[in-house]
Amino acid sequence: MKSSARACVRRKDVPDPTGRKKKIFPHSKRNLRMKKIFLIALLLAGMLLACGCTEEGTTPATPTPVATPVATTPATTPTATPAAPAGSLPVELSSSNPNATFSLDFGVLLVSFHTAEAQKMTIDFGNISQEFGESNEFSMTAPYNGSVVFEIPQMDEYLLNITGTGAWTAEASQYVVGETLKAPLNLTGNGTEVPQALYLEEGQYLFERNETGEASPLYLMRYENGSFLMDANQTHVQTEFGVLSTETSRNLTITESGTYLLSVIAGENPAPWSVSISQANETTSA
Repeated sequence: MKSSARACVRRKDVPDPTGRKKKIFPHSKRNLRMKKIFLIALLLAGMLLACGCTEEGTTPATPTPVATPVATTPATTPTATPAAPAGSLPVELSSSNPNATFSLDFGVLLVSFHTAEAQKMTIDFGNISQEFGESNEFSMTAPYNGSVVFEIPQMDEYLLNITGTGAWTAEASQYVVGETLKAPLNLTGNGTEVPQALYLEEGQYLFERNETGEASPLYLMRYENGSFLMDANQTHVQTEFGVLSTETSRNLTITESGTYLLSVIAGENPAPWSVSISQANETTSA
């Protein structure tokens, strides 16, 4: 038997023994074309499958990124340095520590000082806002112990500054009145100082000094609260004399009975001084 090769071999025209050509029907040709198309399609499908398998097999896997932790230094918050608080009394000062700032209430500040040698000295006192201030200047010809007072007019922060051309020490404290002296009285001293407080009744007094001109210290009468005892026109302190004045007395008007302070500022220290306070006649002129 002969095997069929219809699916694999293309047929050719075979001569008939009678001499006639064998007729090939049209449907046979159509079948051959369909087979060819089927084979081509099958071949293309195989090729596409092969390509697809190759691409999937050779595509490398994409690695997943991993975050690497970074060490961080915590931010440092700057800390403000608080201002030094104002001190309280008493306060110690010296030529190596000449300034002091403190909070004070109404009253009187007493500054006691000691100079170890001859020198010039300035003592300044006032509030920080510079609305109020006082200054005293004098010199020493030898070691000296003295004192001055300043008014504290209101509750505030104040600055005390002492400058000297030599070695010195000082203490600032609240002035305490203590016992008082009454007129008539005589006061003596040896330079810049604050004598014992006075008690004066309302009335007219005569304030007399023994030294005149440049030899005389500056005499400043104050109320108990430290403010100056001014004249009626508010032009000068009642016990104040001019630097070159030769006058030996001043009329003193006390409008209110109470405690008074006398501050003596000598240009050179030590230097003796003396004053007297007595009641005056009603007819004594100013």
